[in-house]
Amino acid sequence: MNLPFVLDVAIGLAFVYLILSLLASEIQELLTTLLQWRAAHLKKSIETLLTGGEGSTNDQRVKTIVESLYSNPLIKNISHESKEGIEAWLRQITRFVITFGRKKEDLTLKGNEPSYMPSETFATTLLEKLNLSQLAKKMTALNLRRLVKEEILEKLESCLTQPDLQIKAETRQNLTADLGTLKPKLEAICTDFCAEKATLLTCVNRLRDELSAFIETTKLLAPSSTAEPQGEIATAQQGDPEVVKLISQLKSLKNGIFYQGNPDANNTNYNNTDELIRRLQPSLAQILDLMVGEFRDAQTKIKSGSETYKAMQAQFGHLDKNDEIYKAYAEIMEDVEAIGQKLPPAVRESFAALSRRAQINVKRVQGQVQSVEDELYQFKSEVQIWFDRSMDRASGVYKRNAKGVAFLIGFGIALTVNADTLHIVSRLTTDSTLRDALAKKAEVTANSDCPSGQNDQSTSSQLECLRTQVNQSIPLPIGRDDTNLKQQTEESKGWFFPPLRSFLGWVISGLAIMMGAPFWFELLGKFINVRNAGSRPVSTANQTTANRNTVDQVMVNQDSSK
Repeated sequence: MNLPFVLDVAIGLAFVYLILSLLASEIQELLTTLLQWRAAHLKKSIETLLTGGEGSTNDQRVKTIVESLYSNPLIKNISHESKEGIEAWLRQITRFVITFGRKKEDLTLKGNEPSYMPSETFATTLLEKLNLSQLAKKMTALNLRRLVKEEILEKLESCLTQPDLQIKAETRQNLTADLGTLKPKLEAICTDFCAEKATLLTCVNRLRDELSAFIETTKLLAPSSTAEPQGEIATAQQGDPEVVKLISQLKSLKNGIFYQGNPDANNTNYNNTDELIRRLQPSLAQILDLMVGEFRDAQTKIKSGSETYKAMQAQFGHLDKNDEIYKAYAEIMEDVEAIGQKLPPAVRESFAALSRRAQINVKRVQGQVQSVEDELYQFKSEVQIWFDRSMDRASGVYKRNAKGVAFLIGFGIALTVNADTLHIVSRLTTDSTLRDALAKKAEVTANSDCPSGQNDQSTSSQLECLRTQVNQSIPLPIGRDDTNLKQQTEESKGWFFPPLRSFLGWVISGLAIMMGAPFWFELLGKFINVRNAGSRPVSTANQTTANRNTVDQVMVNQDSSK
């Protein structure tokens, strides 16, 4: 048995596998389209991602949020299907067959779900459902109210009631009345921010102006002097001398909150308003750590929660329920609880980790965090990366599952058309006419200009090209005709259980078909290149030129001898 003979047998066998693989690919494409395997696998993969990975308990909260994501117009508009004609009719029949006898809550697909989802669309839709911007605004409102109560009003009251301040009773009464007038003004500023009637920057400036106005009003209670016309001696007007000390304390209080530079230090251009705004706004890491909230571990039954969540409980949970700060805190906790009902703990903790990485990346780029919107934008990028990596793993799972389905289809084809590999090899080794016919047709197919399958689109083009090339009537050592079955029976006589030989041949054929048409096309080309390799023959043109040069040289030698 020489090498050309072995190569011809291998070429014939690979060509048979190529034809059967093309049939299998058509069947698998049809099933994939009708049963929407890609769309179903994508949806299941997103549920697995939001559940917390493989092996996690399937949480009904995840199904609910995935359904809400799929109802978003950004995702619904990804997939397009025919709304009329025979295509829509066939789709309705397919959906009826798939859903027949199944409960609605048990269905993976309920409509026109997409087979592919961009990571940017997923991140945008998910963050929209979580409504993190609204939670950030409520936390900012809480910090603004704390600023008004703890750093302005309480410290003003402390200044007025300090034991060292020996002011008159009338003066104290006026200051208390002015402070009572200031409180509703500051409360109105906080209310305007919560009602989105004013930005945070505007509210900070208004707070500074109201505090400045209170200081100016206080100055009216201090003693002052005036000079009479024509240079007469100045006379002191009535006032409380102790108010001067109070005014100095109020100015220090204002500068501590709204520092705008010191003229004596020549730094009047400095303004800490941006720093104050950043202090009032929570970081994304704080928001998402708070979002982790409090939950009960399913195994240990131990109640646990994030550090931010427990710190807020300890700081505001004991306040009077009529306090505005407590109301703001309670509203935030309601939102956190609502988010906890949407997402399982594993995903909330993943988001908290992604937010910390997003905050680090923003600081690395900008040198400092500018606003929570910057962090949200970076967090969205981190969610996109998280989604892409998960989909890469899901794609690997889908390909493995597709290989399993391809084997079942391949085995079914081998069983149906009686494609017994052991019988095919036997026929190719004994029938030279069949072997030569398959080798010639295989060489023509291998030399065709079919594109290589580098991606899904090019693979489809390659398969279509190959189908065109092999769409001709050629003899194949398969089928259930009497001659083929008789030959298989003769070949199985030496086996202790003859049907086992055919079954083994079908299994081998199923495994070969599972490899796919592109694989056998490339392998076929390599076999043919090996068979055709050898010394390159001298071209006719070169041989003619060499002969002519030889004749000319002989004639020259004869002329010189004469």
